[in-house]
Amino acid sequence: MQKQFVRYGGVLVDGEPMKELLPGEIVTVRTPRRMFRGRSVVLALGPWAANFLPTIGVDIPLQPQRIAVYYWRSNETGRFDTATFPTIITENATQRDQCIYGLPAEEYPGLVKICLHTGPDVDPDRRDAVDSRWVEDRMRAIIAQNFPGLDPTPAVTETCIYTMTPDHDPVLDHHPAWKNIVIAAGFSGHGFKLSPVVGKVLSQLATGQTPEYDMSHFRLARFHKHKL
Repeated sequence: MQKQFVRYGGVLVDGEPMKELLPGEIVTVRTPRRMFRGRSVVLALGPWAANFLPTIGVDIPLQPQRIAVYYWRSNETGRFDTATFPTIITENATQRDQCIYGLPAEEYPGLVKICLHTGPDVDPDRRDAVDSRWVEDRMRAIIAQNFPGLDPTPAVTETCIYTMTPDHDPVLDHHPAWKNIVIAAGFSGHGFKLSPVVGKVLSQLATGQTPEYDMSHFRLARFHKHKL
């Protein structure tokens, strides 16, 4: 996707954090090195949205969480491959710390991805400063009880950060005062998976078009917490 972006004239800038955003008919973004100016801007800030958006008058109830990503070794050849093992998602409205998701062995040969769909609250700048041992303990018990074909000790452990809203759905909307500022926040870990359609919607919002989808559920106003 980045290669396609560059192919069509985009410019990628890494390692240059946004320090300030100045609204107006022309939006200005200040970094430690320079200023960027444009007719519109899309703010897709990941877990840092929780700290930055209030500085421009938008207070969305966002909570970053540190998510442990586990891969488990199969003891049965072929049982957990893409042809035989489904993608799974469990839902429990009253016990979210029991909800898991899983994918067949694909990313690592012979290793199945099964993870808890929650984790400890975290500051994204100090993501490793929390105790998440309880997550592994819970997942070991779930694997031992429900997946006898898997070794209950994770073979590979990675981490990522979710950004949660109270309803677990994202915000895709204009700033309530400045329509040339578009906000994308609160993707609960699935923003990347939805990036083609989300990018399409955000580009339509940023260029003054009406999205071809019903966006009412994803509006900022559903939380009634923006402060201008």
